[in-house]
Amino acid sequence: MLVAILVELGLALAFALVARDRIRADGPSAPPAFLLVAAHAAVVTLPVAFYFYAVQPAWTWHYLIDPAKVPALAILPLVVAHGLVVVGGWYLGAHLVRSERRRLHLYLVGAVGLAVVVAVAILFPRLTAASTYRGYQVGAIGRPMSVELGWAVLVATVATIAAAAYVGFELARDGRRVRAR
Repeated sequence: MLVAILVELGLALAFALVARDRIRADGPSAPPAFLLVAAHAAVVTLPVAFYFYAVQPAWTWHYLIDPAKVPALAILPLVVAHGLVVVGGWYLGAHLVRSERRRLHLYLVGAVGLAVVVAVAILFPRLTAASTYRGYQVGAIGRPMSVELGWAVLVATVATIAAAAYVGFELARDGRRVRAR
């Protein structure tokens, strides 16, 4: 889920960039901006992370860690960490907006985007494999779209993109309302 964490951080930083007018006017915790970001974390990020940690643990750990050795309760702090990345990224972005560091903010969004591309490139063989931990180690690898995993990744990706687009659109619309005051 390294790629997911980086994507979540990038989205949160981008959300703060889009909501810069609201953040400058009323602070990072002002509604509706913060509520939109928190709703994105609660409605999309947390359920997707929970599903993959609970149902597809070998793929989630990129076949690097044996999920049988990870306690079941470890899922909860890991899922919460995904939500905290979204909220923490929002507040980091808000701090950059309020301190007038737009160039640094843009570089940071770009750096996170580059990190996503590098992580996908490095993990590509593992991201495009459907297996168990032991199966991956011995080379028994299937294609994700031939099993439930592929459809879950597809649905999670589409849901994340659609929700991020909606949140971004609403944050931009809210920014126009703030500028019109």
